[in-house]
Amino acid sequence: MRKTARVLLTLIHILFFSILGLLSWIWSEGRFKSDTSLFAWESRRKVLSGQPGKFKMDFALALANQKQEKVIVSVVKEATIQESVRKAISLAGGLSFIKPGDVVLVKPNVNSYDAYPGTTNPRVVGEVVRMVKQAGAKRVIVADRSGPGRWSDTMYNMETVGIAQAARKAGAEVIALEKEEWVKVRPQGAKYWERGFKIPKLLEEVDHIVNLPVAKTHFLADFSMSLKNFVGLISTQDRNIMHRSPYFKEMIAELNLAFQPQLNVMDASKVLVSGGPASGKARSPGMIIASPDRIAIDLTGLGLLKILGTTSQIQSQNMWNHPQIKRATELEIGISTYTGIRLRSSGVESDKFLLYLQGK
Repeated sequence: MRKTARVLLTLIHILFFSILGLLSWIWSEGRFKSDTSLFAWESRRKVLSGQPGKFKMDFALALANQKQEKVIVSVVKEATIQESVRKAISLAGGLSFIKPGDVVLVKPNVNSYDAYPGTTNPRVVGEVVRMVKQAGAKRVIVADRSGPGRWSDTMYNMETVGIAQAARKAGAEVIALEKEEWVKVRPQGAKYWERGFKIPKLLEEVDHIVNLPVAKTHFLADFSMSLKNFVGLISTQDRNIMHRSPYFKEMIAELNLAFQPQLNVMDASKVLVSGGPASGKARSPGMIIASPDRIAIDLTGLGLLKILGTTSQIQSQNMWNHPQIKRATELEIGISTYTGIRLRSSGVESDKFLLYLQGK
């Protein structure tokens, strides 16, 4: 009798854990592999309410990494910039995260009124907006906040360089963020931002961010790419505080805790290999680089600058040790090793990129 009872109990345990395993598999295949923007939105809601959502940001990133063992970075050079944009986005995973009716913020680099590569190429902005609209977005917003002083009129800058016109023609709404409401956030883990910083309240209305940085050098930050492009989404007062800090480069990485772009499309049609951020020595590789991962795409952009020949702060250094990259990896904003990168190229030889991604 006792033996029968033990056998029955064993069968019940096996059945219970089998059902539990099945439910776990269904959960992982269904919900875990669904659009991670829900987690990003919850994180954004908590950040805007003064409750940092780093756990959910990290969870969203973990879920994204679970979908594929490696993050994809695409490096593309086609016959035209528009073709390069489309191919790069396609190779990097596409825009399937956009659902019908979504609101998408497209964030170019409009630090000044200097034409690209001081700012993002208008043709890149226009093509990305068209693709986002075609993917089903109900509302596309192209917005930024330019630098202080003589560059403080963002709308003037966007119209001077042609970004505003290209964005509107493609169907986007263009917003100068200095005229928007700003809210204070204090992301968990941002130790160099003890008092937090302000970001546009407009982000509450946004489902996704598509980040459009430029590949260029910067006289203070050494380089300005996807991580630094989010400086345009903090207030001028906070920018001034950051620029006066001895931890300026680390603060660039930390402010990225407040944002979760679904895709980064780097304009490398023309780049600054010295000087910057507004002007300097320019080269024209005619490339577009795209990735969902900010660290991976910045390292690839730095590899491009090394291939072209750039400043000593970049050329002879292992960029994994650069304060922007190092702090970003510590905060798990993106990948932490070159083995996590899967490079896809079109019209470009990728061997040198792979070498520099290893830290050579």
